[in-house]
Amino acid sequence: MKRFARVVSCVAVCLLFVSARGQAQTQDPSDTSRFYVEFTGGATLGHKSSGSVGGEIGYQVTGPYFVFFEGGHMANVGTTDLDARAKTIGDAVGATASASLKINYFDAGIRYNPKVMLSVLHPYLALGFGAAAVKVQTSLAVNGTVVPPESLGVQFGSDLNGTTTKGFMMIGGGVNYPFAKRYFVDGSIRYGRVFARTSAIENDTGINTLRVQFGLGVRLWDRP
Repeated sequence: MKRFARVVSCVAVCLLFVSARGQAQTQDPSDTSRFYVEFTGGATLGHKSSGSVGGEIGYQVTGPYFVFFEGGHMANVGTTDLDARAKTIGDAVGATASASLKINYFDAGIRYNPKVMLSVLHPYLALGFGAAAVKVQTSLAVNGTVVPPESLGVQFGSDLNGTTTKGFMMIGGGVNYPFAKRYFVDGSIRYGRVFARTSAIENDTGINTLRVQFGLGVRLWDRP
């Protein structure tokens, strides 16, 4: 978690710094929209690396502040805790355990878009809160062959098999590059924290996620 926090902190500080340096620059006069829609995709980094897909919509409330809603899917964000739990079961029955963790998430929050440009780039910071459906799947293999856990006398609990809904927080930042007046490409880093739910899973632990993603979007609805 400390590594993730350092990455996100560095991104936030850098964006705030360059935003302050760019205060003398003016906003692109051709950008008259206040609503945007964006589709995203990218990589997830951490104990296990995989991919993510998603989408985001946002609306300008006032000045540089937008409200937004995002949702998506992270293919595999397995943790050391999950691997350790699976290994304990596997070792007990003489099998090799393999576990994966997939997340469907959504969050809503505030996005800060400074009214400046860094050359032709538009920086932003975002903070959101929501929920994540965490799906865990674990398999057991004997001599390289996957076998039903029941055949080994194993019945997985919800910590190793099943879907649990948990709280989710996202903090991140990035830059937009506008083109053709209403379209833009987006690059961002987004840290997500899936909170532990010990009421559903005994000794549950939180999950750190890190998305490096790119998006393609369009701005709509002219300002009055």
